[in-house]
Amino acid sequence: MKNLYQTVMNDPAGTAILPQMILRDALIPELLGEDKGAIEYWAGKSLARRFPIGNPTDAAIFFNQAGFGTLTLEKQTAEMTKWQLSGDPVRLRLKTAGDTDFTLEAGFLAEMMAQQLGVVTEAELIDTSRKLKDQAVTFAVYTDPDDIIPDYDAPEPLKLVKPDTDSTD
Repeated sequence: MKNLYQTVMNDPAGTAILPQMILRDALIPELLGEDKGAIEYWAGKSLARRFPIGNPTDAAIFFNQAGFGTLTLEKQTAEMTKWQLSGDPVRLRLKTAGDTDFTLEAGFLAEMMAQQLGVVTEAELIDTSRKLKDQAVTFAVYTDPDDIIPDYDAPEPLKLVKPDTDSTD
């Protein structure tokens, strides 16, 4: 891992992101060891159950508010939804950590889609285009329309505090 503190603090966006990066990329890997990826995936699913998101627009708002980055829905079919996560948190994590993973975000997306569709889902990080590999990550959330969750009861979506886009300065 490159020097996290120096790299982050020498970036214009770094000060706001440093606390999250210390936890995500320094402390948590130390605590979880080799089980980090599996535990973070489970934790992401657990967070999605605590903060149920009702649609892709709200997902983008929540991801930004949670400090995960800028979430964009790239493509959706009956069996797969492709998401891209970018922005300063992602760019800095990719820049500083040698084995940075985004399993927390993958788990969140998998559970979010399961809640929205009522079917079993799985998410994984997939290759990002060379042009964006230093500033974004891409997820594929796989769904099986025939693998319906038994006795499924969709949760009430979280009522987000949305950014005020109508205000003028």
